[in-house]
Amino acid sequence: MPDPYMFLNHNQRRSLFPRIAAPGLAALGLLATLGGCGDGESKSMDFAPTCPITHIPSEAADYYLYQGKGTGFKNMIARASILQLQGDCLAAGPKDLKTRIVLRFVIERGPAAAANTLTLPWFIAVLHGDRIVNKHVFHHTVSFPANLSTFEDDTKVITVDLPIPPKNVDSDYRFEVGFQLTKDQLEYNQVHLKRAAYQAY
Repeated sequence: MPDPYMFLNHNQRRSLFPRIAAPGLAALGLLATLGGCGDGESKSMDFAPTCPITHIPSEAADYYLYQGKGTGFKNMIARASILQLQGDCLAAGPKDLKTRIVLRFVIERGPAAAANTLTLPWFIAVLHGDRIVNKHVFHHTVSFPANLSTFEDDTKVITVDLPIPPKNVDSDYRFEVGFQLTKDQLEYNQVHLKRAAYQAY
């Protein structure tokens, strides 16, 4: 059961490992391209290492932003949902499992939107057992298209290095991914909870 305060703003827990980085690459298709690179045929059959379980809690899968205190449609600045999560895992060393993650958002501009851009805060938390050992909050800025009220956009590729052997077996690490919410946003999602429409790997 995830800690509900994981989705709220708080001081990041510091840890040397695992490491989380954003190398600046974008687009979901990039992961498939990178994953297909190789040096030719191998003398033995190699299997990709098993990725840690990645979970998107339903209460952190939607992001609602309203103007003022009202939560009606006329007060909505924007709504965003996590539509898809894609990733892969690579061996980066004897005790280094590199996981790459990309999110796809679907974003709706509301009638109360005044600006042409929107910044979406989202996080990756790394758990070892039931303990959060690292968490990083990212900020993804989008520009509203002039002729569309709803559109999709992809994050940069985020890399997480775990200090474990890259083997084809399950590990004690797992990821929680979702929007970084204020207390009011989290309570709104909990009251208006619906099944998230995302796809995870």
